[in-house]
Amino acid sequence: MNDLINTKAKEIFGINYVFPYQRLVISNTLKSCGYYGEEEKIESLKNQIVILPTGAGKSLCFMLPGLILDGVTLIIFPLLSLMADQERRIVDSGGKALVLKGGVKIPNSVENDIKFILTNPETLSSKKVLKLLLGVVLSQVVIDETHTVSQWGESFRPSYLEVGKHLKTIGAEVITAYTATASDYIISSVIENIFLKGSVNVIKGNPDRINIYYEALPCLNKDEALIDLLRRVETPAIILHKSRVSTEVINRMLVNRLNRDDIVYYHAGLESSEKQAIEEWFFESNTGILNATCAYGMA
Repeated sequence: MNDLINTKAKEIFGINYVFPYQRLVISNTLKSCGYYGEEEKIESLKNQIVILPTGAGKSLCFMLPGLILDGVTLIIFPLLSLMADQERRIVDSGGKALVLKGGVKIPNSVENDIKFILTNPETLSSKKVLKLLLGVVLSQVVIDETHTVSQWGESFRPSYLEVGKHLKTIGAEVITAYTATASDYIISSVIENIFLKGSVNVIKGNPDRINIYYEALPCLNKDEALIDLLRRVETPAIILHKSRVSTEVINRMLVNRLNRDDIVYYHAGLESSEKQAIEEWFFESNTGILNATCAYGMA
């Protein structure tokens, strides 16, 4: 018996085996989009919340249907770094993506060979973007890192709370929200703001990641502890800071103490060209150390 999902995963991505949770999500998407016929489409539940741990292969769950189905897959990301990473994956798989973000000219139409449109909540709210998407045949809509809808939408990114309304405006029918972890409150918030209180199929895997190690290090001098840690851990590495000042001060200290030129800082105060150059450098670096605020990848 020909297994479409495994066959396409092998053909496009070189993947020999699709995990059960991935298969379930992909099958639901294909059914909802009518790939297996109108009867299957009518019986399917078109809204999904998928909760799978980081590294479980969520990208395959929407990239594979996106390349199989006719039409365009719209993916909404919270961070520009995630958009850039996804664009690279799409290109590597033989697809073509259109990236819509701040500072980029919005086209009047979408080229026929575009399979994916990547954007963020702020850009999605643009009248010109909504008009553009109204002229696109969407196969599916994906919201990545969906926990940010609640965690960020209720604090400093209110555009997240409008995503559901915008998706209704452009006529999106098949919507899947992905995250690695979500409390009951966040799930309720996503159902309210993304799915507008509609029926949702929740697919939840075990969030435990036995290959991730957490440790709290007691110390008398944080700078010395950080230096000692960086001499022992594998790189590349990211050090997250609460403020721009801390980011720059610690960066200078590490450059001097470790006598290295591949230690760089990143925060919202940098020019867009500087941030883009740092993002590209860090993605390619095997040894780099990045001191960053939470602005990394966001602006």
